[in-house]
Amino acid sequence: MAGDTHCPREPLVGEGTLWEALRALLPHTKEDLKLDLGEKVERSMVMLLQRATELFYKGRRAECLQTSEVILDYSWEKLNTGTWRDVDKDWRQVYAMGCLLKVLCLCQAPGDATTVAAALRVCDMGLLMGAAILGDILLKVAAILQAHLPGKRPAHGSTPEQPCTKGVRNCKARTDGGSIPDVKLEKTVPQLHCPSLQHFREQFLVPERPVILRGVADHWPCMKKWSLEYIQEIAGCRTVPVEVGSRYTDEEWSQTLMTVNEFISKYIVNEVRHGDCFPLILARERALLPLGK
Repeated sequence: MAGDTHCPREPLVGEGTLWEALRALLPHTKEDLKLDLGEKVERSMVMLLQRATELFYKGRRAECLQTSEVILDYSWEKLNTGTWRDVDKDWRQVYAMGCLLKVLCLCQAPGDATTVAAALRVCDMGLLMGAAILGDILLKVAAILQAHLPGKRPAHGSTPEQPCTKGVRNCKARTDGGSIPDVKLEKTVPQLHCPSLQHFREQFLVPERPVILRGVADHWPCMKKWSLEYIQEIAGCRTVPVEVGSRYTDEEWSQTLMTVNEFISKYIVNEVRHGDCFPLILARERALLPLGK
């Protein structure tokens, strides 16, 4: 389940403190690291969770890792049987616990950044497909793992503006299916630069007239900080769901999971698939990426 994270084999940042930081999130005894599951989860799975937890606290890393893989495989089948809305929350918690145990086993002896990046992918899968457990512990684990990975991994051979602009233009052309219509001047939408709230309310909000507002968001931090390099620096190794295709109605439209680095490299920098738009979904229920900082 680790997959290709596109993270280089580099020394870890603060390698000696990674396990200490993760261990500090956990209860001192195995009795406190458990889930309150309902009857829809088979007794055999509950016992398997207990067994994996016991193996972890006894320091039997290899056996715990193997058991956590069994938990993940079985719960994954439960998550993908039928429609998503019918998946019981308890099974999502089981999946999240399996992810947590696997991450802990991987990080007891992390080795290099590739191993930690693989653990981060498992953690992200738990956040995307699982449910909150133990006070949203997976969010805290993900933050620690990300902080211990090497930093900036910029996109090569491209500036943020050029591929994004071209992608949007091509997407618009494909969606419209023709040339830009000839719009009469009197029917164009007016543009205002930082109007007062009173003027905007009286002239446009109340009469429900369209208007293009310019300059009202120039002071937002994202206007100065957001770029491909910045997004890769803070979230390049995070796994996210991506919708592939310009429109939901296209036969080739699909969904997939990949890291932010993979998305940028494949669909923005290299611009494969001749101009399709690839909207990036950052999370299903909880924010994974702190892009607003």
